[in-house]
Amino acid sequence: MMGRQQGLTLIEILVALGIFVMLGSGLVMFLRDGISTWQIGESRREGIERAEAILEPMCADLRSLFTQPDPGPGGGYVDVLLLCDRDANRRSRLRMVSVLDEETRNPISRIAGSLTGGLADIDYRNDSMEARLGILRAPGGLCEVSYSMGPEQDSEVLWRGFKSPIGGEGSLFEDANLAPDVDGTPMRSRPVADGVLYLEWSFWGGDRRHWDRGEPQAPITFWDSTRGIVEPDRDSGISWDAGSRDDPRDDVFPDTVKVLLVLRPARSLALGRLTVDLDERSRTISVDSTAQYPMGADKYIRIDSEWIRVGRIDSDAFHDCDRGVRGSLATTHQRLRPVVHGSTYHKTVRIPGSRDPGGAR
Repeated sequence: MMGRQQGLTLIEILVALGIFVMLGSGLVMFLRDGISTWQIGESRREGIERAEAILEPMCADLRSLFTQPDPGPGGGYVDVLLLCDRDANRRSRLRMVSVLDEETRNPISRIAGSLTGGLADIDYRNDSMEARLGILRAPGGLCEVSYSMGPEQDSEVLWRGFKSPIGGEGSLFEDANLAPDVDGTPMRSRPVADGVLYLEWSFWGGDRRHWDRGEPQAPITFWDSTRGIVEPDRDSGISWDAGSRDDPRDDVFPDTVKVLLVLRPARSLALGRLTVDLDERSRTISVDSTAQYPMGADKYIRIDSEWIRVGRIDSDAFHDCDRGVRGSLATTHQRLRPVVHGSTYHKTVRIPGSRDPGGAR
């Protein structure tokens, strides 16, 4: 006679099922946290790589900044400039004269000027064809470089302008030569990055950080090496004279430049949207969610083209906001407009051959 087999009771089955659910839930939470940590790490890595790809060439141009108006025994002054001002949309832009260190490596600049009578410049416009025709002018070892945002008000595309030899009708220091071409893109420029939310340069000038004060000062976010092109604000403490534009003896060049770059996050995140219309004076900004805004030391958000500094944040609103910062203007915004934040990166560059009115240092 076979023995009677004893099965599990209902209570035992429920207990086993509960233990299984608890273990499964713990495993899911563990995997979810691990994936979230991996995604955060990957996002930071991608952001750092993007920032380095933008900042390193820019800093190389700054380190190659040419500051001496007389390059050699030729006798004539070279119009060397460093100009940081704002474009028509109040965004920072940078223009400078740099040493063309790639003259012998770049096949186009290497053969430029090999034939006499050249009329064309190296300026990102038909350079290859002009090189084959032998009509490029000799670079002379110097080039003009510019960094500016696209012409559209909300553009997130960074453009690098280039021209060699320096000066002449096509100079990048003439605003008309950076205006949109027939295709809507800036003339003599190429796109170098997208997803750029904000870009700013800050300058120090040794003991003359404000050029006519002896005591150390905070950095300034514009620069005019001639002190005769960009007229500063009255309370800036900077001496300015239109007659100084063509006198290279009193030109000033910084010894340190800090670049501030804000990029759109590398991985797409769900952005909060305004839940009500926003006027230009409101200091509280209501959104559907602030979960995707990891506010650290840099508490900035952007709505359309306006930058806003955030005082504090809760689950569905930004409070104590300073409107229209970073050179933007406070304005109205319609309901459901996205609220953008970015990842901030800094890089500081020392400038060899910095110069104040007393000469090079």
